[in-house]
Amino acid sequence: MTLSPRFGRDTMVQTYTRVHLPRVFVPWARILLEVVPPSAGDRVLDVATGPGTVARQAAALVGGSGRVTGVDFSAAMLSAGRGWPVEPDAAPIEYVESSADAMPLPDGTFDVAYCQQGLQHMADPLAALREIRRVLKPGGRLGIAVWTQSPFGLFRQIADEIGARGDGPQPSTFGRDGAALAAALRELGLQDVQVQIRDLVSVLEGGIPQALEVAEATSSPALDNLSTTQRQAFREATLRALEPLVNDGAVHLYSASNIASACTPAA
Repeated sequence: MTLSPRFGRDTMVQTYTRVHLPRVFVPWARILLEVVPPSAGDRVLDVATGPGTVARQAAALVGGSGRVTGVDFSAAMLSAGRGWPVEPDAAPIEYVESSADAMPLPDGTFDVAYCQQGLQHMADPLAALREIRRVLKPGGRLGIAVWTQSPFGLFRQIADEIGARGDGPQPSTFGRDGAALAAALRELGLQDVQVQIRDLVSVLEGGIPQALEVAEATSSPALDNLSTTQRQAFREATLRALEPLVNDGAVHLYSASNIASACTPAA
């Protein structure tokens, strides 16, 4: 079960792939793969892959002798992933529609597994981590990223302040505390656990109009049931909040993340 149903909405997928992906999630994927690099020929798993965010970069790194599997609950996101052109000399990518806590994958299959900014959107992140551990080979490596400061937190805060939070489930705080995250990984029997904080500034060169699009996509579906007056209040509050973030016409969004690495015991 996911805590964030908006990822299945076509409008969110379109904004994600066109705006969020190249400016936020692709740069963060590079950082994750730098911290936990795959090797040529590896079998790689990307959990909460979205449109293949980490999977596509990992496929280029492991090369044609490797294999990559991307898992996501959102058929719309996976459809976007399958639509990307095949990269020359990259590993083939198989996309699997599934929740993270019950993946239809055999035990001990993967050399390395990733989950970028997905655990906080899962109803039971520990169950997802147990499932990832199950499908890793002995000595397999794990790399996960969890926001300590989301680049979209400002927009969700504004939505909350005008009463647009909605009654549905919200992202959890799982993984924001680095020590607690490390302890959770050790309790699952993982070894060589390390957690580091990395940060990034994402530049929306389209300025405030582009940032408003991101704000509305990020805050849906809570905005859907608002009155015209409430939607205008959200827009005006967002405009005020964005003004200090504009530099040379572009909006600069800061984010920070816990990046955790670990491995399963060797055979």
